[in-house]
Amino acid sequence: MGKKRGTKRSLAALPKGLPVRKKSKNGANPFEAARVVKGGREKHMVHNRPTSLSKAASGGGQSALARSLARRKEGLQQSLLQEKKANSFIDRRIGEHSSEVTHDEKMLARIVRERSRRSKKTSKYQLDDADDDDNGGVLTHKGRAIDESFVSNVDDDIILSDDDASGGELDRVDTQMHFGGGNFDRSRSREANANPYGDSSRGPLDMGDAYRSRKDELDEMIHRKKMIKAEKAKTKEDQVEAFTTMDDSFKELSSLLQFRDKEEDRRRVVQARREGTQSKDDKEMDAWDSEMKQYLFERKVKATDRTKTPEEIAKNEADRLHELETKRLARMNNDFENDDLSDVSDDEDDKRNRKRKAKATKTKNPDAKNPDELDDESDEEDDKDKLEARFTADGLVYLDSDGKVVKKLGDEEEGSESPDIVEQDETNESEKEDESGSEDEENDSLGNSEDEASVASAESDEEDQLGDTDPNYDPTSTVLEVGAKIKGNYRADDQFEGKQTWYNGTISVVHTDPKTANITYDVTYEDGDFEDGIGRENVRPILKKTEEVNAEEQKILEARKLKMKRIKAKTKARTSIPFVFEVPTTLEALHDMIGNFASTGADASLIVQRIHASNSVRLNKNNREKMQNFYDVLLRRFIAVGDAIYTSGDGGPDLGRYEQLDSITKTLYAMSQDSPECAGAVWSRRLGIFQKALGKRLRDSELIQDEDEDAAEFSVWPSCGTFLLLRALGHIFPVTDMRHPVVTPAILLIGQMIAQAPVKSISDLTMGVFLSGLMLEYTKDAKRVAPEALAFLAGVLRLFSLNVHDAALKNPVPSLEAAVSEHQMTSLRLKVGEYCRESKDQADHSMKLSLERQVICGSSMPASILYATLHLIETTTQTLDGALNDSDAEVFVQITQSLLCIDPKNKESPLTGVIANKLGAVVKSISKTCRIGEPRPPLMLRKGATTLERSVKSLAPRIEDPTRYAMSKDKGKKSEQQSILDRNRREYKREHKAVSRELRLDAAFVENIRRTEKQEKDSAARNKRNKNHAWLEQEQATMNQQVRMGGGLLQGGGTGAARAKARTGKLGIKKGGKMS
Repeated sequence: MGKKRGTKRSLAALPKGLPVRKKSKNGANPFEAARVVKGGREKHMVHNRPTSLSKAASGGGQSALARSLARRKEGLQQSLLQEKKANSFIDRRIGEHSSEVTHDEKMLARIVRERSRRSKKTSKYQLDDADDDDNGGVLTHKGRAIDESFVSNVDDDIILSDDDASGGELDRVDTQMHFGGGNFDRSRSREANANPYGDSSRGPLDMGDAYRSRKDELDEMIHRKKMIKAEKAKTKEDQVEAFTTMDDSFKELSSLLQFRDKEEDRRRVVQARREGTQSKDDKEMDAWDSEMKQYLFERKVKATDRTKTPEEIAKNEADRLHELETKRLARMNNDFENDDLSDVSDDEDDKRNRKRKAKATKTKNPDAKNPDELDDESDEEDDKDKLEARFTADGLVYLDSDGKVVKKLGDEEEGSESPDIVEQDETNESEKEDESGSEDEENDSLGNSEDEASVASAESDEEDQLGDTDPNYDPTSTVLEVGAKIKGNYRADDQFEGKQTWYNGTISVVHTDPKTANITYDVTYEDGDFEDGIGRENVRPILKKTEEVNAEEQKILEARKLKMKRIKAKTKARTSIPFVFEVPTTLEALHDMIGNFASTGADASLIVQRIHASNSVRLNKNNREKMQNFYDVLLRRFIAVGDAIYTSGDGGPDLGRYEQLDSITKTLYAMSQDSPECAGAVWSRRLGIFQKALGKRLRDSELIQDEDEDAAEFSVWPSCGTFLLLRALGHIFPVTDMRHPVVTPAILLIGQMIAQAPVKSISDLTMGVFLSGLMLEYTKDAKRVAPEALAFLAGVLRLFSLNVHDAALKNPVPSLEAAVSEHQMTSLRLKVGEYCRESKDQADHSMKLSLERQVICGSSMPASILYATLHLIETTTQTLDGALNDSDAEVFVQITQSLLCIDPKNKESPLTGVIANKLGAVVKSISKTCRIGEPRPPLMLRKGATTLERSVKSLAPRIEDPTRYAMSKDKGKKSEQQSILDRNRREYKREHKAVSRELRLDAAFVENIRRTEKQEKDSAARNKRNKNHAWLEQEQATMNQQVRMGGGLLQGGGTGAARAKARTGKLGIKKGGKMS
């Protein structure tokens, strides 16, 4: 017996001798199946975890590997199958995929769809309409339908126009008449005359006959068009006549109808609305009309861009501040490039406008005089002599009292002295003109020669050429500048007989002879010519036009205005607050910034806001550490400002300490939203500091005696700034959470202060009432009970009883035990009685507590403390009404007993006015809440909240928080940054492994599918080949059998050799089944 060969071991198989874990009965992997809890219940209730047990946990479901394979079969395999398909179509016919729809319903739905497609909007653009044309839906060629009778002949007709009734057909003659000529006609004629004997079917072509036949056709077509037009006009007239007849008949019918009076209906509706007798439908219609009219006046909002994320908002604000800071620094360095100075106002223009307005009012409204004062003639003469300056199109002119132009800007001073002088000048000028006229006449009578006439004309031409020059120009004393507009005597030395020709030009160079001090000019003329060395006598400056003067003055004014603006912008940039600050790490650094740049409280708040905006955590995560330090600096700044309120008050509008606190609170809230972890850590550390400070003050209070100097100013209670910071805490973090890492310790700290801090003065009592109200405010929204606050308020009420010592024996809190030994605390009731007797007209706004020391030391503070205590008790009873499960009497028992100690109608110190009314309201509220006078219901166990009440529907996706993933080896061994790097590295490694594993599984799945498909194809080919081989072998076996039997039945091709062998008797089969 031979040796049995064993199978080859795979590389993945375990070596021999290792223990192998037995497989479970159901074959499920214990690491892939969920944990099964006895009884079908979960051991612990976890939020957002599905409670239904998976089938894999019970053993009947699929494993994770099986689910992964099933998922790949549904997705990856289907994509592989569709990958090699070239094309596919989807049957979108109506009703094909529904077996419930009948055949008739399918056809009806398809017809409706098809008709909806052929709507009026699309059918009016179709060229062929089946309703208007008999050949609708039939192909046409040259206006004729293509059917069985259609015979196309390209040479017979040509389409001329679609408007012709004959389809626009032209025969060959028409084509030759209209479009003949050229080689084309010669080639056509050669083809037509190819037969030397001519066309046997038709006679010779006569152009006259062709023209006459064509004219007859055109006349006929015109006649037909006119007939159609006349028929249309006749039809229109008949239609108008029919409409007129119908209108006349309608008038007869309308006289028989009775229309309602709309005005009467409107008056009836208005009267019913006033009397309130409208029907229900009319009221609804009026309400609908009023609502519609309100919609017309609503603000219409345009669509805007998407809401920006907090990071985008922070980045935009930081970019804006950096841009403004860059502009400010540039202005400080006199760099005004690309600066429009739009934020700088022009005070000079404002002053000038104000002066102009004042001057205009003076001219329009002259100085009003006393009606009793007598007028002097000299005053009138002085008023007449005054000249008024005005700007006109001709420039600056001066007007007299009559409104006449007396003088223009640039005229000689002699002509503007007085109206008399002006008149004298005018008479002198007229006399001169007369003399010149007489001289001209004499010259005309004496000189008749051509030379004199030419000289006169030359002089007149010269005057015309120099008409726009300055007549007051003195060549010997005036030196013109380079670029001045002048008129130059062109080539004066070369001119014939001293003739002068003046041309406009510009001075390019000024030459000065150092020896003779003679000045010459190089002039460039407007026509491009130039001349060097022109003497001063041959140059005349051109007077500037009014527009040019005004333009130059405007340029000078604008330049001056721009210069003033730049000076003002530079001064403003140097004195303004910077827009970007570095983050201060200490309170002293922040105070230095405020002292250097801020002058008011608003400036200090602005600096804090700009520090946060330019260094926000949302801009860069690396700012987290320095902004966390700045958060603590702001808390200390808040306390400092709050302490200043206690000592000095608000400080007026310049300081505005309350506004500063509001601004700091908003900044703290924004920073808490940016980085909640940093804010929580800073607040926790600050609350710890408060608690340690409270413990130290409690220990020091036991050592300080009343005789010490510091005993009067020492207080265990927190300062005003600390209280205000705790007050702001409720606006920064939510106070309704069951447990909060910041609010919960704050509530415990406030309770410790109220219960343990001794009350030795009015200031301590005021702070205790404030802290009690703060604790009640923290617990109001969640409807929780604050026992420390309620007990302290009950003890405060006992201090206002007539017998303080007896009432203080039952004080519920130890903080009020020391108050009995203080004289100012035992006389509170007497002070309240005196205040009630002195101030008869009391109001609620006068009974308010204050944090300022000056007000606390006032005579009205005891009454304000009592009023505030009663108000807090009333508010608390209304808030907790019905939320204590019939235990209201036990909760408010101390307050009820304290109220009984107060006798408001005592003769020694009665309580009147607002305090008495508030006390009555508190008693009524306590009686209603505690149900005093009603039978006491039995105590019952408080039912806990059900699972449905405790559960909160979460809409957040179930995503693992990577920041909370850590390993034990990271704790205490590495820095936080290194721990984050290690965590990211491990997460990347896990994800890389998972992706690699999924890719390997996908590749293996694809390879298995490929091998399976190849095996199926190979098996089908192998089976087909084996089947063919079997058939061939069967045929060969049959042939061999016939040969053995003599070959009588062998027929057909290929059997010759077999028959020959059969005759010889040599038979045999070679190896492989072939016949030998």
